[in-house]
Amino acid sequence: MKKITVNISDDLYKYIYFLEKTHFVRSKEEAFDTALEFYRRLSLHDWLPYTYRMGGERVLIMNSTGLTDLFHGLTNREIYNAARATAFKRKIVNPFFKDVDFSRPKNWSLVLKELEIMGWGKFKRFRNEIRVEFCVVPIPYLLGYFETMFGFDFELHPSKIPNVAVLIAGKKKGMDLGDL
Repeated sequence: MKKITVNISDDLYKYIYFLEKTHFVRSKEEAFDTALEFYRRLSLHDWLPYTYRMGGERVLIMNSTGLTDLFHGLTNREIYNAARATAFKRKIVNPFFKDVDFSRPKNWSLVLKELEIMGWGKFKRFRNEIRVEFCVVPIPYLLGYFETMFGFDFELHPSKIPNVAVLIAGKKKGMDLGDL
């Protein structure tokens, strides 16, 4: 770890102090680290008027209601197929995914972290399970996306907790679950 000293405006200092005091962040250092990670991942240095980019690709920011309306007009099969196409393209064009073997669950965190940064929800992997919280896209979309991205069949495990889903990866041919 390296240490740096920066000068910030009183307004930003009050905001970071507020985040720390209300336990939104553990420390001012964590707030800066998170902010810089977002800056790097979202390529904020490459944001032009009317055009936002992430990893060399253009991204669109829209409210979740509009996204829900869009999905509402599609069948579950259409949603699933759209997700498969999206994941397939994402694997090819995302420079962070180049040469990453996503058939190894230990590498899934790269995708899950990216989805969190992009605001899809909160994702936590434990072995061959992915716990999904507060997800903005429907489950058929996640299933299509994860199955294409990771090369496993996923099954939705029922959860009694609101806004929480658990997706369990099935055994892939030629893979020993001990590798998870």
